[in-house]
Amino acid sequence: MRSMTGFGQAAGENRKHAVTVTLKGVNHRYLEIKLRLEDEHRASEAELRDLLQTELFRGRVDAQVEVRRLTERDAAVEVHRGVVQAAHGSFHELVEEGLLTSELTAGDLIRLPEAVTVRVAPDRWEAEDRKLVLEVARQALGEMVRARASEGGRLATYLERLVEKLERLVGLLAEQRDGALEEIATGLEERLQRLLERSAERAGELDGSRLAQEVAILADKSDVREELDRLESHLAHFREVMARADHPVSVGKRLDFLCQEIFRELNTLGAKCRNTDMTRVVLDAKGAAEQLREQVQNVE
Repeated sequence: MRSMTGFGQAAGENRKHAVTVTLKGVNHRYLEIKLRLEDEHRASEAELRDLLQTELFRGRVDAQVEVRRLTERDAAVEVHRGVVQAAHGSFHELVEEGLLTSELTAGDLIRLPEAVTVRVAPDRWEAEDRKLVLEVARQALGEMVRARASEGGRLATYLERLVEKLERLVGLLAEQRDGALEEIATGLEERLQRLLERSAERAGELDGSRLAQEVAILADKSDVREELDRLESHLAHFREVMARADHPVSVGKRLDFLCQEIFRELNTLGAKCRNTDMTRVVLDAKGAAEQLREQVQNVE
């Protein structure tokens, strides 16, 4: 089992570039990769996404690629002589008139709008650079996967405790069920008898067998055996899915679905329960199921 939260970082360099790849993962229902890299390095984007998708299946992943050039880029400086000549003439006149104390300098020339243009050659992104980025990203991805697996191990331990708690509570409900059914049947018989006593004129319309039949039907509607059986089945399936460490792509989604089914059965069980002790246990089970559902949101 792996968590969706994790961090990975790696660095490397070749003769022209130094590359650092940083990966950060947080919870998300699906896999969403946000890739940050400069426009001049976009040639590596598709390969990077394919690489990340081989190991990551759920979560929002922020992938940042930083590239630093180790060699100087070719540069060209173009001086617009017409602008310089015009500016020099104007400066010279101002000096002669005593409004300036010096002629036009090189520093003034650089700051003069449109007098000097500097063109730096774009960074050439070649096959060896794409190979470097992929190798560094692969190392960062491995570190992130290990971090997710480590967090997933702690998460699995906590989920195991919650499943054990739910199993104990379901077992307790199964033990209370028979007594609760007897209590329900007895209560129904007493209520029906009181109704018959109040309506003496209708007393002859229901014989003992009919009364017993009606009580049995009403008691059966309050029986929670099916819900308990399904809860036991869901919890057993939950354990099976948790053990599928070789299929992380489906673990988180499957566990989330099972949590919904567990809640559905508990809600139905709670609605049918008329026994105070069982109702308390159902509430405890709902609390544990809510904790289970919250933690499953972290599973990849």
